Amino acid sequence: MSGRHLVGDAIRVALESRGLEMVSPPATDADGVESIEPFSRHRLAGWRVGAALVVGDFLTEAQREAVRSLPRLALPWLLLVEEPADPRWTDLVASGASTVVPSSIGLDELVRILDDLALGRPLAWPGREELEEEWRRRREEQEQEQQRMSSLSPRERSVLALLHDGLSVREVAELTGVREGTVRSQVKAVLRKLGVSSQLAAVALYDRWAPPADRP
Repeated sequence: MSGRHLVGDAIRVALESRGLEMVSPPATDADGVESIEPFSRHRLAGWRVGAALVVGDFLTEAQREAVRSLPRLALPWLLLVEEPADPRWTDLVASGASTVVPSSIGLDELVRILDDLALGRPLAWPGREELEEEWRRRREEQEQEQQRMSSLSPRERSVLALLHDGLSVREVAELTGVREGTVRSQVKAVLRKLGVSSQLAAVALYDRWAPPADRP
């Protein structure tokens, strides 16, 4: 299962070239609407499905919900993602992933893992404790960043949004009708509250955490 059809197709073709028989759940139902439970709706009868492969990057929320329903099928599965240390995967792992592997994994190794899963062989997950600790650390960092972003005043968020759009301090002053020195003071306050030392770092935080309503 993949949130990008081309990515999923490329992986399927590669695995089939190594002798694995692949079946992909439909992305939409008969009416063309995104399927909320593609795994439960897909007819697996007639297929000897021994394991599932989930490509985590770009999954829609409906697809993530479908992945969280995998335990109902009693089907072992692994999660293939660009960055395993990203805490976005914690809920999917909690839903029963046998392991998380990076998308940089070699094809032979991926085939070996899928074969082991399909045959019910014990699957080692070296470094799982370290990975879970990294998830916890990153979640804490993200929560702190969100709290700092929430500490900005409406005016400071507005100035940061304009900087994010590529305006200079002078252009922000001209657009908002205030003195350039006032804008510089506001920018300094933004940097202090966000705990960063440059406008570039502040803009990067805005890009990650600003609520959609704050964006121009």
